[in-house]
Amino acid sequence: MICKIFIRTFPSVEECDMFEAILQTKWPTVLGDKALKGVTEGTTFAAYRNQEAPHVSTVIWQFPNKNTQKTIEGLIDKHIKKFTQTLSPKTMTFTGDQTVSFQV
Repeated sequence: MICKIFIRTFPSVEECDMFEAILQTKWPTVLGDKALKGVTEGTTFAAYRNQEAPHVSTVIWQFPNKNTQKTIEGLIDKHIKKFTQTLSPKTMTFTGDQTVSFQV
């Protein structure tokens, strides 16, 4: 399992709200595209916000393999990047392979 984390710090809570609204409307349509059936299978997406820093959005993607990761990253460039360029958040990313996992 490969994980990619985006931490985006927006200038305001309103801009962060706007970005998350875009994610909520855009991703279900893009990922539901019949042409991607089977290609994105096994991918998970989750967005998080901390109430103490509501202008920060954290998105966590999990990919089953590098090919799926490359496909999703291409979709991010095509469908989401223009919004991050317009809203101009400071963005940090982390990508890594899962080494340990526990579920209780």
